[in-house]
Amino acid sequence: MLRSFEHKDVLMDALDNISEAFVIYDKSGYLVTCNEKFRELYGYSTEQTRAGVHFRELGELDMTLGNVVLGDEYGSGDEYLRRKDEYRKTLKGSFIVKMTDGRWIKTTDRRLSSGGFVSVQSDITDLKLNEQLLLQAKENAELANRAKSEFMANMSHELRTPLNAIIGFSSLLSSEVYGAHSDSRYKEYAGDVQNAGSHLLTLINELLDLAKIETGDIQLDEKQTDIVQLTQSCKTMVSARAMERNIKITTHIASSDLCLMADPIRLKQILVNLLGNAVKFSHPNGEVEVTWRMIGGQIELTVKDDGVGIEQEFLPHLYQPFRRSRIAQNLQYEGTGLGLTLVKRFSDAHDAELILKSKANEGTKVRLIFPSHRTVKFNEEIAS
Repeated sequence: MLRSFEHKDVLMDALDNISEAFVIYDKSGYLVTCNEKFRELYGYSTEQTRAGVHFRELGELDMTLGNVVLGDEYGSGDEYLRRKDEYRKTLKGSFIVKMTDGRWIKTTDRRLSSGGFVSVQSDITDLKLNEQLLLQAKENAELANRAKSEFMANMSHELRTPLNAIIGFSSLLSSEVYGAHSDSRYKEYAGDVQNAGSHLLTLINELLDLAKIETGDIQLDEKQTDIVQLTQSCKTMVSARAMERNIKITTHIASSDLCLMADPIRLKQILVNLLGNAVKFSHPNGEVEVTWRMIGGQIELTVKDDGVGIEQEFLPHLYQPFRRSRIAQNLQYEGTGLGLTLVKRFSDAHDAELILKSKANEGTKVRLIFPSHRTVKFNEEIAS
């Protein structure tokens, strides 16, 4: 018998030295035992937590002591007690209560084989405060990001108007529409202005697209899209740069009537970006392959090059805006680091799976798999 009392004393000593509040109730809801932390947490006296006190009596005591913030969460004391009773019957999960002194208490209960239950309460105030700080920081970051995106969109619009004028007038000068220049260098310089302006306009358009995506303003204008026609158009757009470096672009298309239900403008941006990157990062006299094929009802686009590739440590950052690989920076390739970001965002908008594999000095292979519901049969009447 003495040994039994010793075990009980050891158990209570252990319970009084843990950081959580601990209490046991029998199957009828009457208190069996509790530790000192339980009394401290709620401001109960030893008498108020004697064995035999009912679970509901302690709830009423909370009301008397003003322990619990009612308000929007519980409405009234009766509602608080009703919910405690309901919870005791089910003991599903855990619940959190805000105390009037600002503390947050989390309660987790477990049913015992005897029919009673054990309850453990923890002060999670620091956790809740950190949670609120993180939530506020997230909201502030989202607000700042929206403001940044709106600023980018507005600035892009403001810059495009004068830039289009610069490109237009420099084009007139370089083409000598109103007569030949007295010095051939004028034509050359006008061409340089036009090329620089066109490049800058491309960058501004990319910034504008990214801003639209981040503010949720971009919408797909989906229609039947002729893959052959689109591929040829994209190939033409990058052909000048490919010819400068003697890079061969080959295309393989499974069928002449291959079509996708997609936004042709965004799809063209995807392919032009992939082709542009492949040409840019290829070695001189290299080759870029573009392949469209059917796989089990899905359409797959593959763009492959044998160029400088991408270092493995950069692959996790591929689709982050304004990030450029170390290889691209070392070789001083021009660009903003937005190309693959836009490819990823537009691919996601089309429910397409984007897979990129690359190794330094071994080239890059990009696969884009469109779901079967986007595969359509070519219809000349609709296309026209």
